[in-house]
Amino acid sequence: MQSPVPGREPGSRRSTACDACFHRKIKCDSTKPRCNWCYHRQVDCTYDRHRSDGTVRKKASAGKRRNLIDRIRHIDQLRAESRLGDDLPPAEKQADTARQSASPSQFLGPIQLLPSPRIIHFAGWKIGNISPDRGSTPTLVPEGIQWIQSRTGTTVPFPTAHYAPWEKAKPSHNLAIGARRTSTRRLELPPRPVLSRYLDAYWSSAIHALFPVIDSSLFSQTIDTAYLASESGAHHSSRACIFALLGLVSGVDYPRAQCTAPTPPNVPRDDYILETQRLLPSIICEGFNLDALQATVILAVLGVMTGELQNATHYASISSRSIIAVGVHTMGDPAQEVGIPSSDSDDIRIRKHLRNLFWICYALDKDISLRTGQSHCLRDEDCNLQLPVDYTKDLFSRMTYFAPLNAVEGPLFPIELHLSLIKSRIFTALYSYQGMQKSDAEIIRLIRELDDEIERWRLSIPSELRPTLSYGKDAHKHPNTMTMYLVLVHLNYYFCINIVHLAGSRCESWRSACSSPGMMDGLKSSLTLSVEASRSLLCFLRDAENSISTGSFWSLLFYPMSAVLTLFCNLLADPNASTAADDAHLLVVAEHTTERVFLRQISEIDQAAHIQAITGFISSVRNIAQQAIKK
Repeated sequence: MQSPVPGREPGSRRSTACDACFHRKIKCDSTKPRCNWCYHRQVDCTYDRHRSDGTVRKKASAGKRRNLIDRIRHIDQLRAESRLGDDLPPAEKQADTARQSASPSQFLGPIQLLPSPRIIHFAGWKIGNISPDRGSTPTLVPEGIQWIQSRTGTTVPFPTAHYAPWEKAKPSHNLAIGARRTSTRRLELPPRPVLSRYLDAYWSSAIHALFPVIDSSLFSQTIDTAYLASESGAHHSSRACIFALLGLVSGVDYPRAQCTAPTPPNVPRDDYILETQRLLPSIICEGFNLDALQATVILAVLGVMTGELQNATHYASISSRSIIAVGVHTMGDPAQEVGIPSSDSDDIRIRKHLRNLFWICYALDKDISLRTGQSHCLRDEDCNLQLPVDYTKDLFSRMTYFAPLNAVEGPLFPIELHLSLIKSRIFTALYSYQGMQKSDAEIIRLIRELDDEIERWRLSIPSELRPTLSYGKDAHKHPNTMTMYLVLVHLNYYFCINIVHLAGSRCESWRSACSSPGMMDGLKSSLTLSVEASRSLLCFLRDAENSISTGSFWSLLFYPMSAVLTLFCNLLADPNASTAADDAHLLVVAEHTTERVFLRQISEIDQAAHIQAITGFISSVRNIAQQAIKK
């Protein structure tokens, strides 16, 4: 430690070293009139060197930009707050103003936690990732950016967003505040005659077979309890179940669901869904009961139908944990159990209905996992996967809605259960954490096994209903027997083929110089099947457009968007292929088809901005692909 220099006043310190210390790269204490080094050499400190103030200018410029951005945000926020404030009573306006002045940091919000993304691979390239909440359409990793640049010859700005391309955009912060303020007002149940009209529509259409969320006998107790709760303020789960069911049934395309009952009067569907969500904390506090389980299951279904996939994930998780907690996941089919006293007993009816709710959750769970990459809530090894006895009976005739679809007939469920079981194995084998660690040889083996399993399922369907291996542009139009359920069956089939064979794209053999010819032939064959399945899906959707039900846009959107991404990557990988022009045109067809299907939406929440974001994404990837073709 150096001693103080005698005869010098401490003085103030300079912000930089003197010239001597600066050139020698030594520590300068900047003491006046001489620093420690200069003092011992009897020289004065000098500060004559040229000093760049670029850093200062940059900091000042950056500060000005930040201030400008902050001011713009503040102005936008004040405008939005003033619009929201116009709808408030004077007393609430004063209270709201007081809160704003008292807490200037109120808009900071909690720290956001982002869902883990699913990486997109194609022919050995890691293109990017799709996150179920944030990332992207998709977000490109550096390797993917380099790959696209090598194919297009230019630096292409890829479109980004804060949600996946098959999800509805989240509402803005101010709209969310308005929705929360609106949702705090208690909503009353509709008159019982209105509810009866909707129940008639539910039981006289295919909707009760697709979504067996209530039982005809057990639901009468729910109704009595709910309308009693409207007076007493208790039993929130029963009220929530009524609101959720009305939100589901009021979104039905009655003609395409073969509804034979008179069309019920209009109800505020979006408000009913919001009211069910508002009651959710009270439902959870009530503990386990049938109405609470029915309400959360319906909310999960509505989350998929309305494009709010993260909401669907949360509600499906709650429903699954409730099912596990009461043991429904291991419960056998009551119709096959020995020693049943009576087939009409309430206990047997409840057990049978609980198993229906289990299968709805199971089908949603497997579908959501493949859409988001998130793990299963209901694992196969923990569940009794015995199908309902009345499920397979006349299954294929019920798919056409031509068989009597009454409460006595077996359910269909939102997704064909045999295919749901296959989707579960696809995720576990290829896309779970353990599946992502498998070697190239294991991946190829699993792809072949799963492909064989899908083919056995396809051949089990009657020839007039089964999906074709390849649905080309010259395929015949579908007959009038094509129903919305069969549309879903076909889309799920082509999607499963796509995602199974696309798993081979992450194999290391694509990048290895030592890969065997047999291994590469197998990988290229898988990639060809994945691309062909994507073409078939988009062509089928084009021809089946008239069979798609009103209000089903968001639940279907995932399938064409996954096919679009596969075709996009294939166009960049081989822009000189003989199919390139047709594939680029198919992207145009997909854009126009999705736009027309969207226009059938019935919800007030669905806005033009949603479809603009979706068609804009497809248009962007098409433009990028066309640049690769021109190059």
